[in-house]
Amino acid sequence: MEARNRANLATAKTIPFFLLAIIAYVSYTITGPLVTQYLINPPRNVPARTGTGIAIAIVYYVLLIAVLATDLRLLMVVWRDPGQISIGSQPKDSERGLARGLNEFWKRDVFVCDPQGLPIWCPSCKNWKPDRTHHSQDAGRCTRKMDHFCPWVGGVIGERSYKFFVQFNLYSFLLSAYSMSVLAAFVAKGGEGSLEVQWLVALGLAGFFTIFTIGILGNSLWMVLRNVTTIENLDAFSGTMFLAVLLPPELQRLSSGLPLRSATEPPTVIGEMGNERIEPPLASDLDEPSHSSYFSNLQVTRTSRQASRLPFQDRIWKGTVTYPIVLATDRPPLPAPAPRTFAILETLPGMNPWDLGSRWRNFQAVFGSSLHEWLLPIKHSPCCDHTSLTSQFPLGPDFDELLVEAGLVPWPSSVQPAPANVLPRDVISGSVAASRESRRKRRLDAGWQNGERPDGWVSEKAARRQRNEARRAVHA
Repeated sequence: MEARNRANLATAKTIPFFLLAIIAYVSYTITGPLVTQYLINPPRNVPARTGTGIAIAIVYYVLLIAVLATDLRLLMVVWRDPGQISIGSQPKDSERGLARGLNEFWKRDVFVCDPQGLPIWCPSCKNWKPDRTHHSQDAGRCTRKMDHFCPWVGGVIGERSYKFFVQFNLYSFLLSAYSMSVLAAFVAKGGEGSLEVQWLVALGLAGFFTIFTIGILGNSLWMVLRNVTTIENLDAFSGTMFLAVLLPPELQRLSSGLPLRSATEPPTVIGEMGNERIEPPLASDLDEPSHSSYFSNLQVTRTSRQASRLPFQDRIWKGTVTYPIVLATDRPPLPAPAPRTFAILETLPGMNPWDLGSRWRNFQAVFGSSLHEWLLPIKHSPCCDHTSLTSQFPLGPDFDELLVEAGLVPWPSSVQPAPANVLPRDVISGSVAASRESRRKRRLDAGWQNGERPDGWVSEKAARRQRNEARRAVHA
């Protein structure tokens, strides 16, 4: 970590103590000048209101405990481990740097990649970036599902701290709004000179943080309901990304035997799909002649009507890549791992493969499914679990649509596609908008929705492939 990053973090970590000082002052004003000195032990000619004072203090300190608990939990996570990836020691162009950590990606079925099919590389951290990971210039580290660098808590808000960050803002808003309401009511009635000055100062602070926290809270909840981060939201409606998607098992061992072409070479027609001419996709820089290509081994005949339903196919499909790229040399000789071939797909503008298709499911991905998880800062978000071998985050309807548009799965006959000149996220009005909403309903196996590989994606197709191989072996 550079000296500049260390200075940034050290400075940012002083701000939470400044916030605690403000909370302490408002707490003193509520407890002392208002409750004790004005309501319970009032000045002359002012009736005592002991019950009111006790009730105000009880509600205030219940909210204060919630604020302090969420703040403490948030600071513990942000300062100790907000979800940062480790810093490597080898450059990307070295063999050891290229091979290190790649198993974490290609052992899964889907991961974010660059146009060549490699995971995203961070030159500062000298490591591969997991899905939805971003580098913070302030902290000098990459953080999983990074949202932003927050000076108010002294660090990076990422997947491990985002839930506690929202809870902290929620309780801070409730405490600030309550304090503002109570102080405003008594300031309006008037009080003793010295007491009223302290009320006014505390009222100003409470009013400022009420407005400040409700803005952050509203924006954060909107991000949660859409399953995006602040960084991802910057180009949510126009940005694209590359995904490496595992080809179905029956295509893994097929070989076209055709030379791969570059972007400058004329296309080679290798077959037809209905009335449509099929060309092999552009190869990535990592492709070898032995790599299989989905389009060069199509065994299915589709009608021209079905073929015309894929207006974005050429735009989405970028090539294939086969892993492992480099076998480890610092281990005892073991059988080489089975190769896995991935299609390199570019999402259409506005597609969000992590959007689970409903506000409720997106909310549950961050806050969980039970009331105590929503309110108590104890458990981390369910999205912090990356044990699934399908992808690091559950995939939603936009990913289903990507598979359909790429031709990896057939488009259901009951679903009407968008017009060829309209991108999915551009369909915003009239009957076309209704068509878009109908398309967002899940139409593939529900397994993808839960972050699990559908049974049919492996079991049925793998079994069929094994039966076909057995028959060929008998007739050979």
